[in-house]
Amino acid sequence: MALVGLLGCAPRLLPAGFLRARRGLPTVIGLRGLASAAFAGAEVVIPLMLSRERGFAPTAAGLVLTVGAVSWSAGSWLQGRLRTPRSAATLPRAGLGCVTAGTAVVALTVVPAVPVPFAVLGWATAGLGMGLLYPSLSVLTLALSASGEQGRNSSSLQLGDSLFAATVLALTGAVLAVGPAPGPAGYAATLAVAAGCGLLGVLLAGRVVVPSRMGMPARQSG
Repeated sequence: MALVGLLGCAPRLLPAGFLRARRGLPTVIGLRGLASAAFAGAEVVIPLMLSRERGFAPTAAGLVLTVGAVSWSAGSWLQGRLRTPRSAATLPRAGLGCVTAGTAVVALTVVPAVPVPFAVLGWATAGLGMGLLYPSLSVLTLALSASGEQGRNSSSLQLGDSLFAATVLALTGAVLAVGPAPGPAGYAATLAVAAGCGLLGVLLAGRVVVPSRMGMPARQSG
């Protein structure tokens, strides 16, 4: 039902061409949604997986998520101090690449032979990617907005973020609810979906286009 709602409502609430990943603003908003879906989809699984499969206490499992939050802040700080890239797609592609790679590494820890520190490293990488990605997409949204449309497009950015995340979270809950209790196969499947969202974003990032008259927008922290 969440997917039906997304397909039915998105064309009315988001920029034209959003579902087709049209070049420019629709792709920028789509990348934000995919990144949010990838990160949120993995974030809800990690504590449960570490608690049930690796015997972590809830506090210890939550600390792994804290590592991701700290690295997100570090990524945001870093993107605000990097030299302006030639292509508007550079930072979104790099950020989504980190989210994809980090989530895939976390998925490996479903295998008992893989040490838990790999999950910590993977989630730190994903958080770093989100820090690189989020501020750059916010700036691109404003740069690609016509005068008087910045507020509407910023709202679309937030709405796309929420729609994609809610859809993936609903799917994650459905997958984990199959069977008497969540198990390694369910965790692997949900983390694969999260990594797949990130990978799709990497493939679409080249469709981010800033008109030549605007040049590359300035970066911001946050």
